[in-house]
Amino acid sequence: MKPLLFHFAFIAFHLSLSSAAGPAPQDPRQAAIGFELRVPAPGPDTLADSILQEAIDKVASAGGGVVLLGAGDFKLSRHADDETVVIKSNVTLRGQGYSTHIYLDPTTPPHDLRYFPMRIGTSAIPAHNVVIEHLRYTGNDKAIGGGSIMGFNARLDEKESLLLSCDNITVRHCWIYDAKQAAGCTKAATAMYLVKHVISPEEAKAAAGDTEQVRTGYFDADRMACQFKNWQVHNNYIETCGNKAVELAECNGGLIADNHIVNVVDGPQVIFGSRNVQIRDNLVHFIRTGINITEGSHHIRVSGNHVEPMPDLVRGNTLPCLIFRTEPLPLHSKITDVVVTGNIFRNQNTKTKCAVRFVTRPEALSCVYEGIVLSGNVFDGDVQFYDLRTAGRTTIRDILFADNVCEGAVLSEPQEEMASSHIVIRDNLLRQPGNQTLKASNWIWTGNTHVNGSLEIALGAKSNIIRDNVTGSPVTDKGTDTILTANIVMKKAEAP
Repeated sequence: MKPLLFHFAFIAFHLSLSSAAGPAPQDPRQAAIGFELRVPAPGPDTLADSILQEAIDKVASAGGGVVLLGAGDFKLSRHADDETVVIKSNVTLRGQGYSTHIYLDPTTPPHDLRYFPMRIGTSAIPAHNVVIEHLRYTGNDKAIGGGSIMGFNARLDEKESLLLSCDNITVRHCWIYDAKQAAGCTKAATAMYLVKHVISPEEAKAAAGDTEQVRTGYFDADRMACQFKNWQVHNNYIETCGNKAVELAECNGGLIADNHIVNVVDGPQVIFGSRNVQIRDNLVHFIRTGINITEGSHHIRVSGNHVEPMPDLVRGNTLPCLIFRTEPLPLHSKITDVVVTGNIFRNQNTKTKCAVRFVTRPEALSCVYEGIVLSGNVFDGDVQFYDLRTAGRTTIRDILFADNVCEGAVLSEPQEEMASSHIVIRDNLLRQPGNQTLKASNWIWTGNTHVNGSLEIALGAKSNIIRDNVTGSPVTDKGTDTILTANIVMKKAEAP
């Protein structure tokens, strides 16, 4: 404490001298720099709660600047409210790299409430222009258990804060371990999220029936106008044991890029009407799902990522590298205008080998997935253009699947089971041995190369256009009103 207090005193003394002498001429090159407050690490035997908060408050009250943390341990305790330390507007929290370690005391007793040891703003008061960089953070979620121990998150979940946002937030060059989420922002979506406890499905259903509690959602104009803006989470190493390594919810303008994300339950996610977000050049090794595009998100770009399950993971359930899905909320949703390009989605060590999947949860009223482009990717696993769970509530339309390399199958469902229209499968290299089967109707399958097989139009499929494909054997047509034209069967290479 002595070095920190001495530094506070020195700043106060310096400011008093400047005030007594009158305003000093200001060098224009230094006008916007702010000041830097250095905070030595107190070590593992001292709680750093007040040390960190006092430093942040001091810098914030001066208009902003840098809280420069020394190398060593900053151990935090759990408080009675939602957070230990609140990061405020115009503050850069900077460490000395891996050697600066902030962590929640692993001996903290379990608790069923979600907890934010290092919270960006509070549940009711937002923070803006925040940078967190060059430090290590450990949530110790496994050791503590109970509720969700978060990383660097902004969650505005009080009623008075639903029409506010935390803007211009950057988390970069950090090592983040053992937290439910490494970084992210969110608000309360409906009654299910207006409570701080994790509640049961029965409680959620009862709450959803209370019209006084349920908002029409995050789609109304007022709430869309105050989404979180300019969130950037990049160049981090994230080893997260909980769900959604990085989550941007109700975010207009975001970047999740160049992160090494390993051993996470779920990879990066955009949700609750997020838009204009890039998920780019991340390495994601997941346990349950890879990249999640969910619940009302639109105008999202997913590019240059390498996504696959953890190497030693062998599971029987579907583990998609890329999933389009809803939340368990009683809403009619859309997920639209998504571009997926230049990625590698690899899933060979699980039973289902699922690379892409669409899922409408049973609690959802319906979901339309439209305006989606998947081009120039490598899919080392099956691409499921259908919903295994609630196909009758799902519609896919206006989808372009082009110029991809596919090691697995491209799977579809009959129109009677799931509505689909304007689906174009074009110019792909399909490498799976045997035939691909098209069960859907009104699709266009054109310019594809089936290296080791061909295409079969299933019984019941109607009005599909099949043209200009190169196949290893003739196309089999069991459908109705199929247009078959200009398809070429490759000649087998002669033995030397």
